[in-house]
Amino acid sequence: MKSNIIEFEKFQIKTSKDVFSPREDVEIFPKAIKEFIKEKNNILELGTGTGAISISLAKNFKNVKILATDINSSALKIAKHNSKVNGVDKKIDFKKSNWFSCVDEEKYDFIITNPPYLSKKNSIFYTELSDPDNSLYAKNNGLDDIFKIIKNGVNYLSKNSYIVIEHSHNQTLILKNYSRKFNLRLIESKKDSLGLNRVSIFSNQI
Repeated sequence: MKSNIIEFEKFQIKTSKDVFSPREDVEIFPKAIKEFIKEKNNILELGTGTGAISISLAKNFKNVKILATDINSSALKIAKHNSKVNGVDKKIDFKKSNWFSCVDEEKYDFIITNPPYLSKKNSIFYTELSDPDNSLYAKNNGLDDIFKIIKNGVNYLSKNSYIVIEHSHNQTLILKNYSRKFNLRLIESKKDSLGLNRVSIFSNQI
């Protein structure tokens, strides 16, 4: 399996052509939840890929316990390797799951995800991306997987907790309105290096 190393601010990870290759946006996630972090934090990451986001969170925060899931067995193998190399394997458990399908009915303080959110009809604009299609594209103009995560995610949240989702900047208002159906409210959206909304934080706080 051909692989390479990607370097972030605080760590390196191994990836391969069979797994989504994380971008610099990985570093938005710890910044996004920093002001909401609790004394103890039970975190669920959906679609972990190389494990980059979970590793970043484990390195940035001492008081976290993370369950990282993915449907891709190759991704889980690489993610486990990366967590061990980076010395955070005691903080992260890995499980094969299609979103919530194999996740126990536990409650989490944060559900974090970078799901597929591109529309296949726009694939002509993304020819430079070599990631697996199922890690990039979703039905319903790129919204299908995000909608599933929001709809089901509310059942896995503790009180006063958060769903943190990476998405396309032009989906922000759609997600804000959709989340209201499930008694979630958009707290804020964090911008990427281009100044575009990239990661939104939703909460079940009353």
